[in-house]
Amino acid sequence: MNVQNTAQVETKLAAPFAKMDKKALLVVAAIGLAAAVDVTAGSDSTFTSIVTNLDNWMTGSLGKVLALGALGTGLAIGVVKQSVMSVVTGVAVALSASVGPGVLTNIFTATL
Repeated sequence: MNVQNTAQVETKLAAPFAKMDKKALLVVAAIGLAAAVDVTAGSDSTFTSIVTNLDNWMTGSLGKVLALGALGTGLAIGVVKQSVMSVVTGVAVALSASVGPGVLTNIFTATL
């Protein structure tokens, strides 16, 4: 068998799978579109009290304690290692602790 025949055989074998992949992709896209039409984020209210409680903790004094603790730890490790990367990590954790709950709440309460 020469190179041309091998290439033709490989093309013939790959062609049915390429068609099947396109059909499967279209089916998955159609199902996803149908599901997305009626979906609104945050419509379930089963855990509303827990979400409210955690949100109040993270945006209140507990969130400040976690943010300041992360910043302080990052500063201390940065001084010991003589590297600014620990401070950057501490600032990133502090920002995530203080801003993160509001961002997540807005993501889950968004509607399509």
